[in-house]
Amino acid sequence: MNLRLKPVWIALALASTVAHASDDIYFGAGVGAAHFNGLNKVEGVESGTEDAAAANLFMGYNFNEYFGTELGYQYAGRGNTDGDRYENQGATLSGIGRLPLGEDFSLFGEAGAYWSHTDGLNNSDSRVSPMAGVGLTYKLNDALDLQARYRYMWDVADLTTYTGEQYKSNQSVTTLEAVYHPFRTSYVAPVAAPVVATAAPVVVEKNFTLNSDVLFAFGKAELKPEGVEAMNGLYQQIVESQPKDGSAVVIGYSDRIGSEAYNQKLSEERARSVADFLVSKGLPASKISVEGRGEADPVTGTQCDGVKGKSEQIACLSPDRRVEVRVSGVQEVQQ
Repeated sequence: MNLRLKPVWIALALASTVAHASDDIYFGAGVGAAHFNGLNKVEGVESGTEDAAAANLFMGYNFNEYFGTELGYQYAGRGNTDGDRYENQGATLSGIGRLPLGEDFSLFGEAGAYWSHTDGLNNSDSRVSPMAGVGLTYKLNDALDLQARYRYMWDVADLTTYTGEQYKSNQSVTTLEAVYHPFRTSYVAPVAAPVVATAAPVVVEKNFTLNSDVLFAFGKAELKPEGVEAMNGLYQQIVESQPKDGSAVVIGYSDRIGSEAYNQKLSEERARSVADFLVSKGLPASKISVEGRGEADPVTGTQCDGVKGKSEQIACLSPDRRVEVRVSGVQEVQQ
């Protein structure tokens, strides 16, 4: 690749690298001077110009106020050997370490690599070289910085001189740069809002108990007409008392007649029927949970132990057959 086309492809690389807007991205350009060490001392060269005008373009990303990374293009200028062109340019990639000095000034150091192409001494060379630099930055405003930078590159080129000797070039570049921060904004300390008396949240609970004999036929889990009427009344009470962000737990209970497994299943089905009715009326399904507790927690205790007839036992154990709806949430009480 001819690195004389680098300004174009570096600019494209810089543009494609910006995947999203960030207050840590910046762009910059600079002008200055380059020095080709030892160029006027090359054997066979009667007069050589070691100093040349230089320029650079770059973009950077700061991970924080102390560390960042930078990609750029550097034109190190054109010297000469006995009037023949000696030119160097290439791409730079470096890590930046920064030391803030107050609000506006900062020192920085960099270390990285310089991929360059050199034409001179009737031949050319391309290689990657180590690079180090230091600089001082002054913040003019949120959008613009001015900075001075000095860079040194080792073994930038290995060229054969007119006499067959090897010339290994080290070079330095000093630039004055303008840096544009399109997204940077200064930190503004927050102003405390005036204290206003606000409502204090209070957790509240409402418990509703319905006798299963009103809601269901004995041993069944489908709502009777009388049960639908009772559920309409329950729903209205919940609507009137339902607090903010309320949730409900529907718990079904059975009596002790029948097997434990049968009673557990029946209590779950009855609780589900009540929950489904409330959802059909408009309560969010995600806010309602269902439990079946079978013959646990009997209300009658031992008072029906002496009852022998089945009809009499069913009637005596009626309070145990029930569905409880527990509604909880938050209500705001003004302080």
